Amino acid sequence: MFVKFGNFISFYIKKYLQIDEHDKIKLVYLAFAFFFIIGSYSILRSLKTSIFLAFVGAAYIPITKIMAIFMLFPVMFCYSKLIDKVHRYQVAMSLIFLYAALGIGFSLIFLHPVYGVQNTQTSPHRLLGWGFEFFMDFFQALVVSSFWSFITSISTPDFANKGYGIIVGVSRIGGALSTLISLLILDYMPIAKSQSIPLLVFLASILLIAAGVCLYQIIRKVPKESLHGYEAAYKASKQKEAVHKEKKPNGLEGLSLMIKEPYVMGIFGLVCCFELINIIFDYKMEVLMSIQTNNNIHAMSKFMLLYTGAFQTLGCILAFVGTTTFLNFIGMRVSVLVMPIASIIMAALLYMYPTLSVVLVVMVIMRALQYGFNMPIREALYIPTIKDIQFKSKAWIDSFGRTIAKSSGSTVNLFLGGGIQGLVGLAVIMGTSATWLAIAFLVGKKYAHTIKNNEVIGS
Repeated sequence: MFVKFGNFISFYIKKYLQIDEHDKIKLVYLAFAFFFIIGSYSILRSLKTSIFLAFVGAAYIPITKIMAIFMLFPVMFCYSKLIDKVHRYQVAMSLIFLYAALGIGFSLIFLHPVYGVQNTQTSPHRLLGWGFEFFMDFFQALVVSSFWSFITSISTPDFANKGYGIIVGVSRIGGALSTLISLLILDYMPIAKSQSIPLLVFLASILLIAAGVCLYQIIRKVPKESLHGYEAAYKASKQKEAVHKEKKPNGLEGLSLMIKEPYVMGIFGLVCCFELINIIFDYKMEVLMSIQTNNNIHAMSKFMLLYTGAFQTLGCILAFVGTTTFLNFIGMRVSVLVMPIASIIMAALLYMYPTLSVVLVVMVIMRALQYGFNMPIREALYIPTIKDIQFKSKAWIDSFGRTIAKSSGSTVNLFLGGGIQGLVGLAVIMGTSATWLAIAFLVGKKYAHTIKNNEVIGS
């Protein structure tokens, strides 16, 4: 099946995109690597919520987002050190294989009769639930972020316009298929329910290993000169490395660059605005789901897998149809405005109809737009930047930005009790969306100017 699917993707790329052979190899392996990463993430993220709710309890979800802030700085400091010591592809591969190993470890502990899934007691003292929550909290900031940093570092604007939609579209197929297979395992596989969740975590870890193998194939098959990406940014990064060769690595350099460069700070704002709105919507759905399913881990896992499969499928359609079309024919300046406008519409809908079915529809649309459309567009914004911004600053944005926004959103949730039906909650979301729209306009304008004049940001 994978061979036929790979042949189809290869044929599609060759016939319709008109890119050279080396770019075709990059695109095929990047698409399959992201296919496996998102397949893994879709399983683990679906289980993350149900595991934490069953192990620890819904009341502690906002607290986890606040606690993550204190874990952020040491994690990002170590990540920055890793970037200074190894090659670009080795950063992504190291984190992918690390998460695969940790995932296998979690799957084994979940089988334990006292510490694992068989224990149905909900308590804040169940450390395994907290551990898995934080493990997943940094998945995007480390695994997904480093993977996209690698993609950005080897991409030209033309490659991004033609290929990013395909990479994301294929990844959404991986997400939809993995959730479908997970549902079949939960419902039809002749094993105990207490064994099905550890099995899914193990399978997700194997998918990460497959992603690492795909990245290795790119390095093995594509000549080094075809991995430069945006040439102006590549040369600027090399010049900076030569000048600062003897300089001691700074673990906070990514944060410093983010603060100094208004363009990068703008991307930080884009991430923060989405995450703040998303965490308010997300918590509303999780509370209603917990009530609807009586906090049953098996029922909640099925609900989250169905939800994940739905937005992955819709996201796949948006990625193939919308992303490439928008970037090629409408451009970055307009494309970055779509998501904040959509969030205003979704907030108004949820304010009028605050039920589980409506919040599910809203979350499916928002997630599909984010992963199938907004994410590849936002990642393309890093192309005209130097390597340190692509890797170090991006990691801080994806971790610090998300964590700060989630903490802010969690604070709102604590005060509002998980609802946006009040005018205060609606005002928070509408105000954030308006700010998001203004930032998106300015960032899109700067990107277009930089590419047009063959300039580099951060040099």
